[in-house]
Amino acid sequence: MNSYLPFTLFGDLSRNFDSRGEPAEKARRAWAPAVDISEAGDAYLLSMDVPGISREAIEVSVDGGVLTVKGERTIDYADAKLAVNERWQGEFVRRFSLPDTVDQEKIAAKVENGVLALHIPKLAAAEPRRITVQ
Repeated sequence: MNSYLPFTLFGDLSRNFDSRGEPAEKARRAWAPAVDISEAGDAYLLSMDVPGISREAIEVSVDGGVLTVKGERTIDYADAKLAVNERWQGEFVRRFSLPDTVDQEKIAAKVENGVLALHIPKLAAAEPRRITVQ
């Protein structure tokens, strides 16, 4: 049985592009932080893991119904010689198609404990009203 998940309307466009916005076939895709998207009654919440990335190194924008999150993580090893290097670093870009039901003007973002939280409010639903006949 397939269940309807309204937040699947957030199509992740970054699957098809590398970190420079080039088609993925042209270059190896850079790292991309993990994302969870949930839905509350009046908003969507997008949570993205951004450990070690400063608030100033993250850019969030909306253009043409597409939410874009860009950032860069740099790790300073000083002059140390690395024996093992498993942590991702460098630039990333994640793009999401927003559903028509969101209020793009009221999107809010904050970083706390290595998680970028985007609050994406829904547009107020039009309430039916009765019109008095004169």
